[in-house]
Amino acid sequence: MNIMADCELKAENSIVSRYVKALYEVSASSGTYKKILKEFELIRDCVLAIDGFEKHLKRTSLIAKFGENFIAQLKEILNLSQQMENFLLLLLKNKRLSLLLEICDGYSSLVDDVRGKKVFFVTHANGFSKEDKQQLISNLCAVFHGKIECVVKKDPSLIGGIKIQFRSKILDYSVKSRLERLYRAIKGDIYEN
Repeated sequence: MNIMADCELKAENSIVSRYVKALYEVSASSGTYKKILKEFELIRDCVLAIDGFEKHLKRTSLIAKFGENFIAQLKEILNLSQQMENFLLLLLKNKRLSLLLEICDGYSSLVDDVRGKKVFFVTHANGFSKEDKQQLISNLCAVFHGKIECVVKKDPSLIGGIKIQFRSKILDYSVKSRLERLYRAIKGDIYEN
C-alpha cells in the first residue's frame, strides 16, 4: 500500500526526494512520523547553530569517523530515536549527510502536504495573546493559503518581538536580533538588513 499515492513531494533534488519518501513510508507505517518530524526540527535547529554548517556537513559526509562522532553527539544531545540514528548512519554510509537540511525540509514539506496544513513555530518574549495568535494565523493564511498551525513558545531572552520559523526559514523580529545587528554595525562589521 502506498501511503503517499496522492501526495507529490516538491523537492528540487531527486536524491533528497527518494530519501524523504522512503523515510516517510517507514515512519508512517510504524506510526512514528510525528516523532521523526520533531526530531528533524531539533536536528535542523542544532545544525543551523553551527558556524559554517554547510562546510561542517560536507566534512561529516566525506570523513566517516567524523560523521559517526557527529551522529553520536546529535543522538546524545537531542535524545534521538534509534530509527533516526539508523537513518542518519545510512545517509553517512551513502555519503549523503551533506543533504541533511534539504531532507529535513523535504520531510517537513511532505508531512505538511499529507496532513493538509503548514506548521509555523512562533517564539515570543512575552505578552503573545490568543488574539495575537489568531491575527498571525490569519495573516499567514493570506500569504501561504491553506490550513495553518502555530506552535507558540515563550523565550524571555528575545527581550521583545517574535521569531517565526517555517521549515528552515526564520523571520526574526526580536529586539535581541536588532540589538545584535546594531552591535555588529557599531563594531564595524558588515551591516545586515
